Amino acid sequence: METAADDVLMCSLGKGGTTWCHKILYLLLHGMDAEGNIVGAGGGGGGGGGVSVGSVGQVYPEALSLKHATEPAAPNDMRRQFFGDWGFEDDLCGQPAPRLFSTHLFGPDLLPTALLKEGGQGRLVIVVRNLKDVLTSLHFFRGEAKDGWLGNEHGPGSLARFIHEDSPNAYGSPFAWVKAMDEIAQALSPEGRVHVVYFEALKRALPSEIQRLADFLKLDCTQTKLDAVARAVGFNAMKESKAKAGNGAGMTLSTVLLRKGAIGDWVNHMTPEHWLQFDEAFEKTLGDVELAMPMRHHMYRTMPGLPPKKEDQTIQDDTREYQKFVRVVLKDGNVVRDKAMAGDGKPFIRGLSEFASTIEPAGTAGAEFTAEAGRYHLFVAGTCPWASGVAATRNLLGLQDVIGMDVADGQSGAGWVFQSGSTCSSFADDTGEPFYVHQVYQAADPVVTTRITVPILWDTQTNTIISNDSWSIVKMLATAFAPLGKAKHLDLYPAALAAEHEELHADIKQRLLNGVYRAGIGLLKGAKPEFIANAKQDVNDSLDKAEEILSKQRYLLGGSLTLVDVRLAMCLLRFDCSYLNGFACNGGKGTTGGVLLGGGYPNVCNYLRELAQMDGVFHEWEAIRQYYRWCIGHPGDQPLPDLAPIVASAEAPHDRAEKFSA
Repeated sequence: METAADDVLMCSLGKGGTTWCHKILYLLLHGMDAEGNIVGAGGGGGGGGGVSVGSVGQVYPEALSLKHATEPAAPNDMRRQFFGDWGFEDDLCGQPAPRLFSTHLFGPDLLPTALLKEGGQGRLVIVVRNLKDVLTSLHFFRGEAKDGWLGNEHGPGSLARFIHEDSPNAYGSPFAWVKAMDEIAQALSPEGRVHVVYFEALKRALPSEIQRLADFLKLDCTQTKLDAVARAVGFNAMKESKAKAGNGAGMTLSTVLLRKGAIGDWVNHMTPEHWLQFDEAFEKTLGDVELAMPMRHHMYRTMPGLPPKKEDQTIQDDTREYQKFVRVVLKDGNVVRDKAMAGDGKPFIRGLSEFASTIEPAGTAGAEFTAEAGRYHLFVAGTCPWASGVAATRNLLGLQDVIGMDVADGQSGAGWVFQSGSTCSSFADDTGEPFYVHQVYQAADPVVTTRITVPILWDTQTNTIISNDSWSIVKMLATAFAPLGKAKHLDLYPAALAAEHEELHADIKQRLLNGVYRAGIGLLKGAKPEFIANAKQDVNDSLDKAEEILSKQRYLLGGSLTLVDVRLAMCLLRFDCSYLNGFACNGGKGTTGGVLLGGGYPNVCNYLRELAQMDGVFHEWEAIRQYYRWCIGHPGDQPLPDLAPIVASAEAPHDRAEKFSA
């Protein structure tokens, strides 16, 4: 087959959403006008009685004879039942441009060479679905297989047939299919001629996925048309339209093609032990395959790495005994493993925050977002000092009744998790299921590519993320929201000191707040020793500078508490327990025990006690130990640092007010 430049070939995993995605493509390319009206079929030879090829269902090239007029439509009655009298040359290749082809064939030996070669012609859409649901759907395809899930006297069952290297299923092994199509996707990606659609993404964010397809096809569609396509291909609408269709050209057997369309139906069949066989086959064949990465998230019976609920955590816990987890990120809206944690010898570089809107004070004319009570919600975590600084700022300003807040139980194999769900009106439900921070990001942008970080400032009115940058959020709290709080005497971001504030914060952030992570995550990533040594030196130099400043004045910017103090305190409260040994941030004056216990920083210690004891300051001591779930600086055969004396030191008396009284 010689492809044309505007050809669209859809290659789909069997039972992976073929009919669904084909209809979307057909409606975008031919089936609807700009006003969302179904247009005349036209074209398409005699096989379909005047109906356009592809207008009512996919027509596989591999199922057709060459010509509809001179040869049988298909080698047997079943194919004729599905495809009528279409022919490959006359009908499928005779479509009006841009031509649309659908196939389950895969790999470089079966797909058109003209499409796959470097600098070739045509565009490829790859449609996939998590393989456990594919197996389940195949099992029930046209009725339950007589040899069952595990096999009997009739032969091997669905499980064995699916996971065997020489799978006897139609089109062979789905594992081989995914691996071969991944290689093609990697090859075509630099040319922008390949696009991947995941069944689960269609279910989660249909309008966004339709927009992505339209963008890939370089179609300038009106919003009216895009909305109409989304309505027409809603799963129920698809089943209803298929049920009403006759048996002309194109597949019309709705009970076969569109069964449940569910995500996770596989959990209702077989035992965990049997699914373990599947998991082993998956990891063996597809463990590092890019195309398979988003599948893994939908193949867990229980999300790995869930920590205990916050109320069950104690300062005596050895969090190394919590469930293990692999860190994840969002790529095009899909949860995938975080490759940035791979050992590559490079230094840790913190990525930029993707959301950067601003909330202005109430009554600001022309502002898109303004401060008001009950509208906004915070997502934070007690483990993270950046998020804890946001929570502490909210509490210090007396904004508890103004801005809602959810505190995560910890991290998991799906990122930060709220085991008991969310209290935010945008996400609250009564299912009792865990809620994940990645769902907040997906709600704001269904196809977002981002780290899954806290804090997040969420707008319940527009259902979007205002900001996921901790410094930006605390400044909004201290300026736009402060008049709504109960602590109106506090000015945590004084206008007169703004320039000085920003300069000092930038220095402390780079050298200390982020320096500990450059050291600790640098270890995790296998960064070169000099990168880690540089980070440790920055940390110690910054602590020395803070000690000098705080020996002369009560707070970092003088006699009044400011945001940079809150940020510094959240970092230092974790220093003795986590950063000193777990992140290998030793070597300074606090080598013998840290900031609170080491004795090397008496003014910093006294200052930290004052901040830790302020009314409303947010810190969860038990959550701090969760660093040890993944940091590697602490010897595995040694017990974790005892938190009790660290807590006692933080709660010990201080004399900062007396020392710097007028």
